[in-house]
Amino acid sequence: MPVASDAEPAAAALDWRRHCRLIGPAACRIPLSDAVLTALLAVVVLADLTLVHTWGPHPAYAANALIALVVTVAQPFRHRAPVVSGVVVYLAMVAYVALLRTTPVNLGLSPVIVAVPTALHALTRWAADRRWGVAGLLAALAGAVVNPQTVYAVNPHTAHMFNYPPVGFALACVLVVTAVYLWAFSRRAAAESVDRTVAAAAELAAAQAVSAERLSIARELHDLVGHGLTVVKVQADTGLALGTPEAARDSLTAVRDASAAALASTRELVALLRGSAGQGAARDTLTPMADLTGLPDLVAQARAAGVEVEAALPTAAELASWNESWTALQRLTLIRVVAEGLTNAARHGTGSARLSVAMRDGRCAVRIANPRSGVEPTTAPGAGYGEEHGYGLAGMAERLRLVGGRLRLEAGPSDDGGACFLLDAVFPVSFSSDLTRTPASSTPGSPIIQDS
Repeated sequence: MPVASDAEPAAAALDWRRHCRLIGPAACRIPLSDAVLTALLAVVVLADLTLVHTWGPHPAYAANALIALVVTVAQPFRHRAPVVSGVVVYLAMVAYVALLRTTPVNLGLSPVIVAVPTALHALTRWAADRRWGVAGLLAALAGAVVNPQTVYAVNPHTAHMFNYPPVGFALACVLVVTAVYLWAFSRRAAAESVDRTVAAAAELAAAQAVSAERLSIARELHDLVGHGLTVVKVQADTGLALGTPEAARDSLTAVRDASAAALASTRELVALLRGSAGQGAARDTLTPMADLTGLPDLVAQARAAGVEVEAALPTAAELASWNESWTALQRLTLIRVVAEGLTNAARHGTGSARLSVAMRDGRCAVRIANPRSGVEPTTAPGAGYGEEHGYGLAGMAERLRLVGGRLRLEAGPSDDGGACFLLDAVFPVSFSSDLTRTPASSTPGSPIIQDS
């Protein structure tokens, strides 16, 4: 006999409405199998009533018909209320055995006994408590031994009607009952296994969604706040190093502007997170954060932090056209790559950087090069920068992967014999055909704006 699992049964596995073909009005739909079984047993009731009509209203005939009627009435509830229906059928079978034990006439073998294995199936497959199935099996096995043939054989009124032992019939009943129980149990176990698999997959998906959300928040927090704090640190160091009132005033002014920008970015992030409950609110909040016309402001902030930036950016008109044709994620990726690259140049460079942003063959290319102290060549985001700095580059690489792009980092000698760090980021962008005809001066080799 199979051993029932200790795990709680999944509700979907016991929802017979999802597993059975239903018929009838919406308010009282029942499985097709129950309707067919009810109809067949109703025929048995009519046949038993013909005995009353043919042989007269003998109490044995009337009781036999009444038992068949009770069993028939219980059939429509076999799935809807399996315990109640099963108990009614089993009690009716007890009454049937008692009737056979005392009847002075031969009532024959009533077909209503088929209701026992069907009730056992319902108890095992659909009852919420598995113990009802086990109890139904034990009762059915007892009934298989004390079957109608056995009862007839010990009835003093009908014993002489049979001259063979009822062992074969009892054995057949035991086999049928056992097979029905095993079949119902296996189907229930399979359905519960499917439910547990689905629940585990849903739980895993929810955990992955939470992890992805945390990663996204961490990335946004680093990119939004980290840039401003880097400017604050650089300016504070500059003011302390120079020590003059004019230098301190300039540094404090830059610190104030950078702090205000970081605070505004933090508010934008909070607004984005709070607006994520509604798609429309999230979209409206994300739009101003992904405004490409703000790229020159990032360059200005880097310069305010003391970095001499030689920038080659598209014109304001081109940036505005990119705003209309790119997705919000693509625009945000470009802004974050430029901000993080300039932040790294300010923190780890020697005070200068070259930046170029251009479109070519449906791809946006960003290149940031800055001189720095000696470092081993590398192409791995974060390598050579230490764990602290790797968060920004790792987040940049993740952003680029989300939009189908790539990131290449390289450290090597510069033209003046020093060390240089090069950041190359490329990602595809959606761009309408009329907007792809950018002027020749907008290519990486011939930038439109060349300032320093």
